Amino acid sequence: MKKIFALMFFLLGSLLLASDGPKLYHDYKSGFEAAQKENKMMMIMIHLKGCPECAYMENVVFKDEKVRAYMDANFVNIALEFRETEVPAKYPRIGVPTFYITDKEGNIVERQIGGTRSDRFLQFLEKAKSKG
Repeated sequence: MKKIFALMFFLLGSLLLASDGPKLYHDYKSGFEAAQKENKMMMIMIHLKGCPECAYMENVVFKDEKVRAYMDANFVNIALEFRETEVPAKYPRIGVPTFYITDKEGNIVERQIGGTRSDRFLQFLEKAKSKG
């Protein structure tokens, strides 16, 4: 019985530790300044509260260890809720979620519309990084 509780405690602890997503800025100005300072590209997600695909990306894909590690290592990550946050006009919301990968100056390198699986999102990030 003790072994079962120990195993459950270990698994629960592992889930809690693995549940953190990437570092996200929630306003463009702060994210842009961080990209300048860190000399990194930006990953900008334009999303909407109540959007199922947006929630899936934040709660499942961004918490995938490979995706999270790649995002944090290579990008300044910005999540902009378009009804509550000012989104620069050069990043139009075509659908939600819309993802832009930009250089550190904010010039668009790659764009993706809609949510996707972790492996495909990681491919999108890697492709954009190779262009930047």
